Amino acid sequence: MNSRTSFRIGDKLPLTLEDEYSDEQARSEQADSYSIIGASVRGRLHHHNNIPRDDAFAVRFDGTWLAVAVADGAGSRPRSRYGASYLTNRLCSRLLLAARIRHWRTSNKASEKETPISGIGGTQLVPLSEGTQSLFRDTELSSEPIDTSKSNLQDIVLRAFRNTRADLERFAFKHGVELDELHSTLLGLMLNTKTGEVGVGQIGDGLILGLDDKKEARLLAEPPTTDDPGASYFITQEDWEQYLYTREMPSEEVERFSTFYLMTDGVANDCQYSPPPDILKIWANDMDREIRLVPSLQITAERLKNYLANYKAKGSFDDRTLVVIYRNNEERAT
Repeated sequence: MNSRTSFRIGDKLPLTLEDEYSDEQARSEQADSYSIIGASVRGRLHHHNNIPRDDAFAVRFDGTWLAVAVADGAGSRPRSRYGASYLTNRLCSRLLLAARIRHWRTSNKASEKETPISGIGGTQLVPLSEGTQSLFRDTELSSEPIDTSKSNLQDIVLRAFRNTRADLERFAFKHGVELDELHSTLLGLMLNTKTGEVGVGQIGDGLILGLDDKKEARLLAEPPTTDDPGASYFITQEDWEQYLYTREMPSEEVERFSTFYLMTDGVANDCQYSPPPDILKIWANDMDREIRLVPSLQITAERLKNYLANYKAKGSFDDRTLVVIYRNNEERAT
């Protein structure tokens, strides 16, 4: 199987608020027995008004853990695309970093007194291996302490979201803009390709979906409901944690799922609310069939991009972003 030991794909981490930002993105990769296909396109309304795509996605793999994130920048903020691309990249980095630390602690099985650690402000930090340092060297991760006292995936996801938001605050301050100029939703999934365990988190619109062994489409993240169902919620808001949903799924539960989908609301609204009543199930099964149809992952990514750019749905004008992760037993060409 053509699987690399590590990779990163998707939108790039912005270094400034003037970085070039493409109108579309399509990438694919193989991570052990999992294939990953991602695409993002500018919506029809953005195209008509000649404004940039506000969506973003990022995927990273370190040889064991796969981290995937999608985000939708607020259309009312002209720089929100930088918030979306920054957040997706940083969340993936934070998830993989926390997973590496968790593995290090578990594999060493040593007491904290016997473990070589350093501390900042009284919080214990586990030294990074050379591989982890290499993986994150170009992302300028801050020295914010990482609490290693808990190791379950739900805690890891929660802390990764918190650290990612703090990273964005520093990015905004560095470039002299208010945080709400970077308003964005954020959805993330981390998957251990060896054990199958999964952690998910979501703030704002969009869907994290799984297709199970009975061909049923199941929501894997259900953010808290609010009094205003039409309101948008962003990780950049003051009270953002009230609207954050996190969850962990043990490997025995994940075994039931063959395919995972992460999407912004430009896709989610079209496959969730249109008639017939079981549209989500139909869409998930149709997408699963089409995504597995062609042996080449690269060709499949282009097919997905073309689909997102060209399908018609009533009232659908927003940017569209979809990342599909699926397990297969056949070798796939990249």
